Amino acid sequence: MLLPVEQECLPNGEILDSALALAVQMIKERSCSGLTVEDLVNATHLPRRTLERRFQRYLKTSPHTEILKVQIAKARELLITTHLKLADIASQTGFRSVSHLCVAIKREFQITPNAIRQRGF
Repeated sequence: MLLPVEQECLPNGEILDSALALAVQMIKERSCSGLTVEDLVNATHLPRRTLERRFQRYLKTSPHTEILKVQIAKARELLITTHLKLADIASQTGFRSVSHLCVAIKREFQITPNAIRQRGF
């Protein structure tokens, strides 16, 4: 049974829905290791559509978008703090290729990965 929105997430951000909390924790811990929405579905024992609805209702995003957000944040951090090649960054952050990494970063920040590295952005 779903709780009303105000009861679902506490002011400190803690998630009361145990399946949703598990999915969010998995995303934080495993997004850069090839985690998929299907992995979340299997772990939470929820139908995919139910999981997607809960994400949208309580977190205002989708599981896929949240996974991508974590991957992009880690890639940005590596661009700024290391001199790793883009191929290594793509591999370490769970992107299938350098081109997927570049497209995701450009879509998110409207600049290229190299520009992020040069600007320290």
